[in-house]
Amino acid sequence: MERIAIVEGEVQKVTQEKDKYKDKYKEVEAERRKLEKKNEEEKKKFERKIEALTGKFNALSKELSDERELNKCLQANQKEWVSKVVASNKSLLAAQERHAAETQELREQIKDLMFHLQGQATINSSHMKEDIRGGDMHVVQGPSNENKRKSPRKKK
Repeated sequence: MERIAIVEGEVQKVTQEKDKYKDKYKEVEAERRKLEKKNEEEKKKFERKIEALTGKFNALSKELSDERELNKCLQANQKEWVSKVVASNKSLLAAQERHAAETQELREQIKDLMFHLQGQATINSSHMKEDIRGGDMHVVQGPSNENKRKSPRKKK
């Protein structure tokens, strides 16, 4: 009987241990469910953040693409305008040169005209105007500079 009491004692110990482990298992299981629920909530929270960030990323990618396209267009437009300005400046410079040449030509013509008018006025006011009008004019070349010699300088 003693053996039965020992076995019953052992069975009772094992049963207590089993109950203890069963309680511990229930606690662990409850903690696992709690952590699973918390994990699921965090997962949903992160998925929402991922969706929001993905939306922002897509919007910014499109905006960047649009900005790059706009930048290309602006650069092309700028090159076009630079070439137009360069051509316009060349045209303006050519026009200024033509204007300066025409102005110089007109000044020379005015000078010649004034000389002519002054000559006519001088002739008209001269008492020999009839002789001068019927006469011929010849231009005589003066002595050249080559024939003139400089006097040697004395050294001091």
